[in-house]
Amino acid sequence: MKLAGLAVVIGTLLFAMPAGAAPTRHVVETAVSGTVEADFSYDYAGYRFTHPHLTIKRGDAVLVDTDLKPLTSYGEVDPGRYPQKSIAVRNLDSDPEPEVILDLYWGGAHCCWYTQVYRYVLATGSYSARTHVWGNVDYRFADLDSNGLPEFVSADDRFAYQFTSFAGSGFPIRIWSYRDGRFSDVSRQFPTQIRRDARRQWHWAFIGQSRSDNAGLLAAWAADQCLVHHCRPAFRQLEVLRRQHRLGLGWDRTARAFFRHLRRFLQRTGYMTR
Repeated sequence: MKLAGLAVVIGTLLFAMPAGAAPTRHVVETAVSGTVEADFSYDYAGYRFTHPHLTIKRGDAVLVDTDLKPLTSYGEVDPGRYPQKSIAVRNLDSDPEPEVILDLYWGGAHCCWYTQVYRYVLATGSYSARTHVWGNVDYRFADLDSNGLPEFVSADDRFAYQFTSFAGSGFPIRIWSYRDGRFSDVSRQFPTQIRRDARRQWHWAFIGQSRSDNAGLLAAWAADQCLVHHCRPAFRQLEVLRRQHRLGLGWDRTARAFFRHLRRFLQRTGYMTR
């Protein structure tokens, strides 16, 4: 079945079940672009997803027809955007062939999201897959440089639990591109977006309850500052906050321990050079 642009077709099939059990729905999501059609199907009952399956057709040929397996031994394969559509077909790079993008979730209270991108390889006449794990954070598409190709605008999951609890953690912006079958971190190419995120992190650090446990948010702010080459001024500002008793410490017992922890972490994760 072909529809113009992207389309979703949801079929519902009620199976035989014990009295009082939740009905099972068979869901089929369909996305189409040009001659490429992708179908993502699964069964849904009682907040549980089973039997995830992906089919990709190019013209009249079925090139992918596979059950989806969990990435980890304890994970699941759930649609990442349910009840909205989790599959799309769109061009992510400069070649004329569109990619199939499937957003998934492996279960847990707030983790983990991941995306599988299927790219057509002309030399082999088949699709190759690349998986990118977002973790506790999600992403959105945006054409930040107005070149007609979208970036994946996300955040850095490595900051989760690093300086404080998950609820108090801050996540600096992280921007990815997909080219030639690979994801690349292109965050530094977009200083306007980084500065905007830094202002948000700073604002969140001093509102409500976050003022007493703002180490995670200030760490994310410092990371943003380092991306735009303002590391030294950022640490000087953190020292001012310490003297003003406006610096929450999170997991670290002293300001000195927090500064040491933050500096080493930013060096290890590439935000700060030695």
